Amino acid sequence: MKKLPLHFRPDGGFRILLMSDAHQRPYEDDRSIRAMDALITRTGPDLVILGGDNVGGCAEKAAFEETLTRLVQPMESRQIPWAHIFGNHDRTPVLSKAYQETVYESFPHCVSMRSPADVPGEANWFLPVCDMQDRPVFGIWGLDSHQDFTGPAAPLPGCPEGGRELLLPQRLQSRSDDDFIRWEQIAWYVRLSGEHEAKYGGRIPSLMVLHIPLPEYREILLNPVETDMRGECHEGVSSSEVNSGLFAAALQRGDVCLIFSGHDHVNTFDGVYGGIRMGYDGSIGYHGYGLKDAAAPENVHRLRGGRIFDLRITDPWHPTTEMVLVGDAV
Repeated sequence: MKKLPLHFRPDGGFRILLMSDAHQRPYEDDRSIRAMDALITRTGPDLVILGGDNVGGCAEKAAFEETLTRLVQPMESRQIPWAHIFGNHDRTPVLSKAYQETVYESFPHCVSMRSPADVPGEANWFLPVCDMQDRPVFGIWGLDSHQDFTGPAAPLPGCPEGGRELLLPQRLQSRSDDDFIRWEQIAWYVRLSGEHEAKYGGRIPSLMVLHIPLPEYREILLNPVETDMRGECHEGVSSSEVNSGLFAAALQRGDVCLIFSGHDHVNTFDGVYGGIRMGYDGSIGYHGYGLKDAAAPENVHRLRGGRIFDLRITDPWHPTTEMVLVGDAV
């Protein structure tokens, strides 16, 4: 990592702020951006991650570039390193994610990067957080979880209809049409993780972020006591119908201690399953859907916020995390 290396602070801490589902569109008001600004002021992160579904509704390159410039201004103006992953709504028929990635990387403080050529998706990356000797102490994996089966980004040779035949009336997982993490992405993670272990003499504890949640999140809902479930659930887990085995790969490698997603705007729960704390970031965007409460419609934006992760160089295997709501930051 050469652009802006990430290091623990002199006091031994490092804070990550994850904000998902901004859904910022051209010509809309900047309420979501002001909320991001307030959360950054409140939490003082060392790294910000945009968790997908960042910019939408852009039919022209100029509109996308102007909207993204506004969206990342809270980080760029403070010179805070920031990264991004793509969500299912980031691709448009006009603006490919490959083009969008070039715009993201053009910002001085963007530290996420394009995927290797043989890995599906446009933004799969690993960021090390190092000590003062530039030795990785903690890692952050970003994965592109693609779009949906009505127009999969990566080909499915076994599906003549491109994936639509996977969407049966009765399903194992959910009623969502979402795509899945591909085996090439998992193989890339396993290979790179193993190379890190061989090079540095041990596994590197890590956070993994992806936009679309994993099917294993339901284990937390079904076993709230056993998984130490925290937070709120107001909609089903919208995972892919196809379980690609990413969770199993993380279990076998033994270096991922956190997996977090966006996508389901009004879920903020998390819990521990198989030694991995998994859960949601919630939603920062005021132009996406919120809570539906006919009795108290003013609560529609109550769960807007972001999630912080606090790392300690003395104990990188046990980071802490919590949601920070905009209502508490303003």
